Amino acid sequence: MKLEIRKITISSLVLSAYPLVLFGLAMARALLAPPDFGDASAGQMVMQVILGILVETAVMLMLSVIIAFVYNLFCSFGIKGIRFDIEEVEETQGTEGN
Repeated sequence: MKLEIRKITISSLVLSAYPLVLFGLAMARALLAPPDFGDASAGQMVMQVILGILVETAVMLMLSVIIAFVYNLFCSFGIKGIRFDIEEVEETQGTEGN
Protein backbone atom coordinates (compact mmCIF):
# COMPACT_ATOMS: atom_id res chain seq x y z
CA MET A 1 0.00 0.00 0.00
CA LYS A 2 1.39 3.41 -0.93
CA LEU A 3 0.52 6.48 1.12
CA GLU A 4 1.40 10.11 0.49
CA ILE A 5 1.26 13.06 2.84
CA ARG A 6 -0.30 15.87 0.83
CA LYS A 7 -1.08 18.37 3.58
CA ILE A 8 0.04 18.91 7.14
CA THR A 9 -2.61 20.65 9.21
CA ILE A 10 -0.92 23.45 11.14
CA SER A 11 -3.36 23.17 14.04
CA SER A 12 -2.44 19.49 14.42
CA LEU A 13 1.13 20.58 15.13
CA VAL A 14 0.21 23.22 17.68
CA LEU A 15 -2.74 21.50 19.40
CA SER A 16 -1.31 18.02 19.84
CA ALA A 17 1.30 16.24 21.92
CA TYR A 18 4.02 17.58 19.61
CA PRO A 19 4.74 20.72 21.72
CA LEU A 20 5.07 18.49 24.80
CA VAL A 21 7.62 16.34 22.96
CA LEU A 22 9.57 19.46 22.02
CA PHE A 23 9.38 20.62 25.64
CA GLY A 24 10.71 17.25 26.82
CA LEU A 25 13.59 17.37 24.33
CA ALA A 26 14.46 20.92 25.40
CA MET A 27 14.39 19.84 29.04
CA ALA A 28 16.65 16.86 28.30
CA ARG A 29 19.08 19.14 26.47
CA ALA A 30 19.11 21.59 29.38
CA LEU A 31 19.80 18.80 31.87
CA LEU A 32 22.50 17.12 29.76
CA ALA A 33 24.29 20.31 28.69
CA PRO A 34 23.56 23.08 31.20
CA PRO A 35 24.51 26.63 30.21
CA ASP A 36 27.35 28.55 31.82
CA PHE A 37 25.82 30.53 34.67
CA GLY A 38 28.79 32.64 35.73
CA ASP A 39 28.17 34.37 39.09
CA ALA A 40 24.40 33.82 39.15
CA SER A 41 22.52 32.89 42.31
CA ALA A 42 20.52 29.66 42.58
CA GLY A 43 17.24 31.42 41.79
CA GLN A 44 18.74 33.07 38.74
CA MET A 45 20.12 29.74 37.54
CA VAL A 46 16.74 28.04 37.82
CA MET A 47 14.99 30.93 36.08
CA GLN A 48 17.58 30.92 33.29
CA VAL A 49 17.11 27.19 32.69
CA ILE A 50 13.29 27.45 32.72
CA LEU A 51 13.23 30.42 30.34
CA GLY A 52 15.76 28.71 28.08
CA ILE A 53 13.57 25.60 27.87
CA LEU A 54 10.47 27.69 27.08
CA VAL A 55 12.26 29.77 24.43
CA GLU A 56 13.76 26.69 22.78
CA THR A 57 10.35 24.99 22.72
CA ALA A 58 8.70 28.07 21.17
CA VAL A 59 11.44 28.46 18.54
CA MET A 60 11.31 24.78 17.52
CA LEU A 61 7.51 24.89 17.34
CA MET A 62 7.58 28.00 15.15
CA LEU A 63 10.20 26.42 12.88
CA SER A 64 8.01 23.32 12.58
CA VAL A 65 5.00 25.46 11.65
CA ILE A 66 7.04 27.32 9.01
CA ILE A 67 8.35 24.06 7.56
CA ALA A 68 4.81 22.62 7.44
CA PHE A 69 3.56 25.80 5.73
CA VAL A 70 6.30 25.60 3.08
CA TYR A 71 5.63 21.86 2.61
CA ASN A 72 1.91 22.57 2.07
CA LEU A 73 2.77 25.36 -0.33
CA PHE A 74 5.01 23.10 -2.43
CA CYS A 75 2.38 20.34 -2.45
CA SER A 76 -0.24 22.85 -3.63
CA PHE A 77 2.03 23.67 -6.60
CA GLY A 78 1.87 20.03 -7.66
CA ILE A 79 5.17 18.79 -6.25
CA LYS A 80 4.83 15.25 -4.90
CA GLY A 81 4.66 14.86 -1.15
CA ILE A 82 6.41 12.40 1.12
CA ARG A 83 5.49 8.86 0.15
CA PHE A 84 5.45 5.72 2.23
CA ASP A 85 5.31 2.13 1.01
CA ILE A 86 3.46 0.19 3.68
CA GLU A 87 3.21 -3.56 3.66
CA GLU A 88 0.44 -5.24 5.58
CA VAL A 89 1.74 -8.14 7.67
CA GLU A 90 -0.37 -10.76 9.40
CA GLU A 91 0.17 -10.99 13.11
CA THR A 92 0.97 -14.40 14.52
CA GLN A 93 -0.66 -15.57 17.73
CA GLY A 94 1.88 -15.17 20.54
CA THR A 95 2.17 -17.03 23.80
CA GLU A 96 0.13 -14.31 25.56
CA GLY A 97 -3.07 -15.29 23.79
CA ASN A 98 -4.12 -11.76 22.78
